[in-house]
Amino acid sequence: MYVVVNTIQAPEHELSRIKRAFRDTAHDLDQFDGFLGIELWQDEGALLAVSRWSTREAFLAYPRSEVFRKHHKGLRGEEAMTKAQIKMYEAESIA
Repeated sequence: MYVVVNTIQAPEHELSRIKRAFRDTAHDLDQFDGFLGIELWQDEGALLAVSRWSTREAFLAYPRSEVFRKHHKGLRGEEAMTKAQIKMYEAESIA
C-alpha cells in the first residue's frame, strides 16, 4: 500500500472550508484504479489529507490527471506538489 499525506496549514476558518471542499470532491478519486480511500485528520492549525493507494504508480496517475487540475485550481501536479507539504510512504496494514 502507498500512503500520501498532504499537510495543509491555515487558520481554523479556512480549514473548515478546505474540509468541505475535500468532502465535495472525494468521490472523484474513485475513478482511479488503485485508489483505496482518503481520510482527513485535523490538528491545531493543520489539516492532513491522508490518501491510500495500492501502489506508487496508482497514486501518480492522479497528479497527472485533469481531475487533479480541477481539484487544485488549474495547477499541474508538478507545480502543486512542489508547493505542498507532502510526504509519501510505503505502508502495510497488519491488523
